[in-house]
Amino acid sequence: MKKYKKRSVAILISVILLLAFTVVFMLSFLDRINAKMNQGSNETLMNSTRMIQSSINSELDNDEQQVISNANLFALSGGDAASFETLANYAESSDFYRFYYVGLDGTGIDSSAEPVDTASFPFEETALSRGKSGYSDAYVGSSGRPQITFQAPVCAGGRQVGALYADKTLSKYNDPALFTFSGGSGYAYVVDGDSGSWVIESTGSKTDDIYGFLAQHNNGEKMLSTLQDLMRKKEAGTISLEFQGESGILCFLPMRDSYNWYLISILPKRVLQQESSEIIKMVAVTFTELAVALILITGLLLSRESMKGREQGRIYRERLFQNISSNIDFAFLVYNPADRSVEMVSDNVRMLFDVEPGQVMSRPEILFDHCGMPGDDRDRISFFNGSLVKKMRKEYKTGTDNELQRWTEVHLLPADNGQYLAVLHDTTGEHHMRDDLADALRQAQENNRARNAFFSSMSHDIRTPMNGIIGMTAIARANLNNPDKVKDSLEKISTASDHLLALINEVLDMSRIESGKFSLKKEPVNLPELISNVLLLIKPEMTKKGHTMHVKSSVLDYDIVIGDALHIQKILLNLLSNAVKYTPQGGEITIRLQEKKRDDRMIDIVFQVEDNGIGMEPDFVKRIFNPFERAEDNRLSKVTGTGLGMAITKNIVDVMSGTIHVESTLGAGSKFTVVLPMVLMEPDKQETGVLAGHTVLVVDDSPDTCEGIQLMLEEAGVHVDWALSGGEAVKAANRARRMGRDYFAVILDWKMPEMDGVETARRIRADLGSDIPIILLSAYNWEEVEQEALEAGINGFLTKPVFRSELVQKLRYYIMGSSAKVQEIMDSENRGRFEGLHVLMAEDNELNREIVEELLRDSDILVDSVEDGLQAVRKVEQTGPGYYDMIFMDIHMPVMDGFTATGEIRALQKNSAEHIPIIAMTADAFEEDVLKCKNAGMDAHISKPIDIARLFEVIRIYADKESGDGKNEEKI
Repeated sequence: MKKYKKRSVAILISVILLLAFTVVFMLSFLDRINAKMNQGSNETLMNSTRMIQSSINSELDNDEQQVISNANLFALSGGDAASFETLANYAESSDFYRFYYVGLDGTGIDSSAEPVDTASFPFEETALSRGKSGYSDAYVGSSGRPQITFQAPVCAGGRQVGALYADKTLSKYNDPALFTFSGGSGYAYVVDGDSGSWVIESTGSKTDDIYGFLAQHNNGEKMLSTLQDLMRKKEAGTISLEFQGESGILCFLPMRDSYNWYLISILPKRVLQQESSEIIKMVAVTFTELAVALILITGLLLSRESMKGREQGRIYRERLFQNISSNIDFAFLVYNPADRSVEMVSDNVRMLFDVEPGQVMSRPEILFDHCGMPGDDRDRISFFNGSLVKKMRKEYKTGTDNELQRWTEVHLLPADNGQYLAVLHDTTGEHHMRDDLADALRQAQENNRARNAFFSSMSHDIRTPMNGIIGMTAIARANLNNPDKVKDSLEKISTASDHLLALINEVLDMSRIESGKFSLKKEPVNLPELISNVLLLIKPEMTKKGHTMHVKSSVLDYDIVIGDALHIQKILLNLLSNAVKYTPQGGEITIRLQEKKRDDRMIDIVFQVEDNGIGMEPDFVKRIFNPFERAEDNRLSKVTGTGLGMAITKNIVDVMSGTIHVESTLGAGSKFTVVLPMVLMEPDKQETGVLAGHTVLVVDDSPDTCEGIQLMLEEAGVHVDWALSGGEAVKAANRARRMGRDYFAVILDWKMPEMDGVETARRIRADLGSDIPIILLSAYNWEEVEQEALEAGINGFLTKPVFRSELVQKLRYYIMGSSAKVQEIMDSENRGRFEGLHVLMAEDNELNREIVEELLRDSDILVDSVEDGLQAVRKVEQTGPGYYDMIFMDIHMPVMDGFTATGEIRALQKNSAEHIPIIAMTADAFEEDVLKCKNAGMDAHISKPIDIARLFEVIRIYADKESGDGKNEEKI
């Protein structure tokens, strides 16, 4: 017995020493890991702080450059101390809340027309006194908040005439994306390094300075004084602190300027050391598992050594297993098949498998039932009857797809003395993780499939118009002596080119949206004109497929709103194009328009596009706004497209803060509803008094349309009768004639059952003569029915949906006469001919140069062409001021690009009163490209491929401007 005890003691001492050595080793290892991770955390925070510093410095530099540019523009515009309107324009078009100009005498005026004096400046003035641009130290000025002042000298004729100043509150630089980082855990601030006061505050900074803020977070005086000394010495680094109840790291970095500004960033160590925490946890788990293994081995050895103390060994093992099981997610069962009894079961079966240990002791099979192991499983039977000879590992599942599912891994293995050990491990979490990974893989594969399908479709869709262009070009060359054949080929080339350009624009739009570079204009949008243009663009395709268009609307009061006309038109065109594509021959398409007023300045414009086409599967409806998605339907094999149209539409609607909703039934059609919030434009005052007392007959088979027009006209004092058919209209007109009260005018819908609007007009003319004006109302284009309508005696045309201003203007026309129309015709005849105009064109592409030269020379414009920017500069330098009326400048050219050339030309004109208009002519067509051209000193922008109407519109504007007509000035 003593021998066994000595061996047991020796084993215990060995195990204790081994554990002690392991603990020392692990603690040392963990200490080294923590040291490395702390070093890495400090470096990571310092790098993040440098990135924030770079962004802030970049914003300050950009603002400084903007003030310098404004100073140059101010000098070029001939501004002086009384030009407060120019200063006000600068303030309105920038983030600066105040601009002011000071002459050499130290006095001037600000953008609010208030006088200013350098003697009262609360900052160090350098622009006037030293001719040095820059920005001031932070101070509390007229804004009532911390602010800085940018300043730049203003020079004219090679000498300084004054200085321009711009005030900006420092809160404008508080970009949440910079000053709150790492998922909202980190914060950044800019402080005065001498006093610690705030320069740019951030989240939660409610104290007067950084030291009070840190003191609120339980940081001691020692830490605060250390930080204060380091910043006063203009040093950079990191320091530990308490922040929001936990340990954190503070990084302090001097800003790149002449003032002692410091960028402070704070981040909890928990965030920076997530990776180290995981490593430490892994090491701790490994150490625990090693310790458990050592203890388990020790227990087994001691049990063998203690043959006479078997009962005590059993009790010890039970305690050991219970301690182990209470800390891990494995359950243990020791079973003796000889007497069919349970030697031991771990207490954690209660937590892991919702079964009491006492139940398992009396009925061990209940534990296997809870794990999902079937009763007829061969290994289960072998375990209980004592015939298991080797280790077995299997996994079982409980629960159906609609219930809570659970997986358990079961290990069955023979142990000593004829006993069996069952180890049960809950693997549900691992399964969920595998399922999540599988879902992610499927999603990636689905995205890859969609992109591959997109590229395959794009290859086909791009090659198709390219094949048409190449083929028709070859045909045209082979038939140069056949003008009709050449004309037909050119028309087909134009059609294919338009289609190819539309495909490229869709891909570019999607790319800009995904890269976050998508932006909207804010411009007046004429809704009647926009809708008319959309219907005009879509009509050829509808006519080709024999579709019928219905335009329905309620009363529409507002025809001018503020928005982005091009993108609103793109939304409608995408929806209508889809309706045309997926509606079979002879189908019907309905567009509804409605206004919902929000307040005095805002309305919601509701567009609905509905068709009776092929419809969509419910699953595809859920994916329709995903990029590259197209429905899989054998009926769509001849329908071309990238699968980007609806994704682009959805993104445009989202950027406009609108909503889009789709309803579809397979085989029955689809309905898209778009709601766009719009800012109202100040309406023009229309003279409606001349309409009062007149009576108008409205004829439409839609009661809603009749009631809508009635409401519009009654507000102008017009009495309205209406009829729902052509026959009723003829009777009403004759009845009014017999009563001696002829209608002032008749408004007829074109498309009506039984008798359409043209036939109705013909009948009215036959009975009443030609005195009464008749206006045709339709959603279709006037040209289609023009000849027939004129022959029937129709005087005018209105497009659905009907807007109040258009309707009133049309009726006033028949009272006031046609002088406005005659003037419009005279204006149109004066456009297009520019005899004597002399332009310079810089374009490196020979084909583009030839096209533009031909267009300009056809309009009697003299053209000089050069191949790069340097040649353009030399031409202007040699010819002198006034020789060229305008310059067309490409951007991407060899030797010298368009931006550099523009700057050189502007430098040549520095001391000249002449200012040559420079128009960018480039394939860089996005909003940021237009802004770059403006900043480079260009006056206007024309995108390639060249829109001929836009080209001559810009020429006309600057030709008029050169002749003294300032009202046509172009805004780039």
